[in-house]
Amino acid sequence: MINVLKNWFAKKKEDDSHSSLVKLARKKLFIHAGTYKTGTTYFQNTMYSNRAALAQSGLLYPKAGLGLTTTHNRHAHRILGIDIAAGRKNRFPGIINHLIDTPHLKSALVSYEGFGHLPSLRKLLQCKPCFDQVDLHGILVFRPHIDLAISLYRELCQNVSFQGDFKNMMSKPGAGANHRWQRTLEYRMIVELWQQLTGDANLHLLSYRRISHDTAQELLAVAGHEFKLVPPIDAERNPTLSAPIAELIRRMNKQKFNTQVRHQLARELTLLDAKFPEFSKYCEITHDQAIQLEKSFENDRQFLTAYGFDAVADLTIGDKWRWGSDTNMGEAVLAAHEALITQLREKDENDLAATVSTALEAPT
Repeated sequence: MINVLKNWFAKKKEDDSHSSLVKLARKKLFIHAGTYKTGTTYFQNTMYSNRAALAQSGLLYPKAGLGLTTTHNRHAHRILGIDIAAGRKNRFPGIINHLIDTPHLKSALVSYEGFGHLPSLRKLLQCKPCFDQVDLHGILVFRPHIDLAISLYRELCQNVSFQGDFKNMMSKPGAGANHRWQRTLEYRMIVELWQQLTGDANLHLLSYRRISHDTAQELLAVAGHEFKLVPPIDAERNPTLSAPIAELIRRMNKQKFNTQVRHQLARELTLLDAKFPEFSKYCEITHDQAIQLEKSFENDRQFLTAYGFDAVADLTIGDKWRWGSDTNMGEAVLAAHEALITQLREKDENDLAATVSTALEAPT
């Protein structure tokens, strides 16, 4: 009987030791979930450009889930995110299996800002069991709510078939016409859902103001890699339109142009914007209105102080208001409309010029 107990204890000790080794050997999967407008396009392009060297150093930036023809999404794992949100094939198990089966790989990083958007994040939570074989980490970057909202609104006008105005996007649930993009500003809710997915210890929250000088290198460091990233030859950044140009394309979005036309117009308007530096004085709201809106996000700011954020320096717009203050931009929108038609005709894009001319009623 004594020998049986000795054997049992010896086997248990061996099993416990093996279990500890397995636990120590668990590889890490980092999901960089944005948020939006925090240097994600540049980071994704940089990671993609350094994929081969990163893989040799032990970090996988997987190809699975990549790939849309649009510049902004070519190097983001957007297909992976869209498929999960739509209940289609989950590509994470394939990525995880590749990570585990490749001896020299220590970790993997997936980047898609949609995983910081509440509907997609809730769908991701339903996939939680597929991460059981890895040590899952989340990376989120936050910037001041109003700063984000204005930049996001102008990007939506440019890249998405978005027809709402800024007031609509900023409205709270139950307070008039709400739009789903407003949920992107609910930082506390985003963090709490991520807590459910990774736990607090594996959740990395960063201030955009602190890392914006070298976003790609800062985010890579969070993943535990000291690797000198080589900047892409053609660095892709997602330019933010001026307020009048954003207003112009928002009005054209109401005409429901097809995707190809919309993207072509967005490119033309980006070029056009550079010809009107005076448009920088315009904004959707004044500084005083922005300060009032900021008050509604006080709970989010206080919540993030527990994660090392400075509620004022990291999460408020402050006195350095860089979005302009003149909200009366009717004449500027008219000028942009006429200039766009002229620019298209000079490029021998007469059909598109005619479409723009007839589709848009004179702004009032």
